[in-house]
Amino acid sequence: MDTPASPPGSPARGYLMVLACAVLWSLGGVFVKVLRQPRYDMDPGAIACLRSAAAGLLLAWALPGLARAPKGLAAASALAYTVVVGSFVFAVSGTTAANAIFLQYAYPLIVAIGAVCFFHERLGRRTLAALGFGLAGVAVILICSWAPGQRTGLACGIASSVAFGVLALLQHAIRSGGPVALSALYNLAAAVLLLPFAWGKLGGLSVEALAIVAAMGVFQLGLPYILFIRALRIVPATDAALITLAEPVLNPLWVWLRVGERPSDATVAGAGLILLALLVRFARWRRVPI
Repeated sequence: MDTPASPPGSPARGYLMVLACAVLWSLGGVFVKVLRQPRYDMDPGAIACLRSAAAGLLLAWALPGLARAPKGLAAASALAYTVVVGSFVFAVSGTTAANAIFLQYAYPLIVAIGAVCFFHERLGRRTLAALGFGLAGVAVILICSWAPGQRTGLACGIASSVAFGVLALLQHAIRSGGPVALSALYNLAAAVLLLPFAWGKLGGLSVEALAIVAAMGVFQLGLPYILFIRALRIVPATDAALITLAEPVLNPLWVWLRVGERPSDATVAGAGLILLALLVRFARWRRVPI
């Protein structure tokens, strides 16, 4: 039977942390769409830079916890993280929120390959089938949305996907250093590295816009990455990747409810395949006694 392994610690708690992380991450699309509306008209580079700055500054108190973290892996993770959060904002700005998030979620394939190659995780038939369904959903979105006006956004979504897979693998390898401290480092590094994209576009922002970006940085970025980093120390990397497939299902739903951007039929079909992937992988994870 292809069921999750039982790593040291509390596996159930780890799975719940990943799920909570996915729900908070799913708010990213609606935040970006709101800030891009004429009322605020924030540039994507400014959004990406300021939300990371807000998260990093909030968590900066924890930076001494980096003392035991492996410096090389932490630096590589910071770079991967910057690409993830930066390219995602540009993807949402350049195509629909649904397309951006589904493309990002090709990353479980990268995680699965890396987990086998570097961590010697075994992938059962159900896991492989789930990955196949999930990637098929992403393929439907990509093929049906490849239009000239959206290609930049789609390319940014792919870049975010590759970087996200690398980040998950790196975090699975880091076993020391405080999760809060690592999240602070990644966000501060992202704010600095993304500053060139925001330069000259930070003037004239309203207090309300800044407050929204700050809330985005804290609740949609800082807190969930702490949960993600903690969970990857007790949850198999591939399982974590599959659980976070809840994010691309919820993300376009929030955007539709808040700003009226309805997913296309192809997006709905892709979402169905991703939900099927979750069911295939976890349908027997928890049995209810009769």
